[in-house]
Amino acid sequence: MNNRDHSLDLMRGVAILMMIAFHLIYDLNEFGFTDIPLSGYWLTTYWRYLIVFLFLSSVGISLVMAYGKQFNIAKFSKRMVILGLAALAVSLGTYFMFANAWVYFGILHLIWASCFIAIFFVRLPNLSLLIGLSILALAYFNLPDLSFLRVILSDNIPRASIDFYPLFPWISLVFLGIYMGHNPWYKKIITLRSTFIQYLGQHSLLIYLVHQVLLFGLVATIYNVINL
Repeated sequence: MNNRDHSLDLMRGVAILMMIAFHLIYDLNEFGFTDIPLSGYWLTTYWRYLIVFLFLSSVGISLVMAYGKQFNIAKFSKRMVILGLAALAVSLGTYFMFANAWVYFGILHLIWASCFIAIFFVRLPNLSLLIGLSILALAYFNLPDLSFLRVILSDNIPRASIDFYPLFPWISLVFLGIYMGHNPWYKKIITLRSTFIQYLGQHSLLIYLVHQVLLFGLVATIYNVINL
């Protein structure tokens, strides 16, 4: 029996497509093909926020689906090992490619850490909603400001990173996802079906790991051919 949440797959699939488009623009900018502002401009800033919201809220929803009724430590441990190895692969890969801006706490690291915390609230939707909204409210006033941790932890951590998502305030979206998992109003909003987009959503982790390598390589190849 197929127990998949097709609306959730579609959410992740749409997020994947938007992420690919975002990173393609980033790569085109890097090689001088385009000059589209991806930071400091309201439209692309909120586009990025939407992508992150879809990814992180889907994490909270999936935690409810997987562990909302019964916690399976073996299943959860396997999930965390896979996520941890994926995050480590991103850190190692970017360290060798971008030594001055490598990813030490990107979106996968955030999801990994958030799962360890949010799993304790997976059966508490109202409390999760309160926590999520409270963190967002604090973020409006730049609290808590944890930037000093970069200096304390290590001199080897770069001040800039090509993909940095601190635990606060972004974990708030995972908590909101837990509430959504118990109150799946998103199913009434996301009613369209697309086999292709849902397929992307079902394989979002693998696509996340390989897409930028392929995109960057493709754009670099085109650039080198043009400038022969």
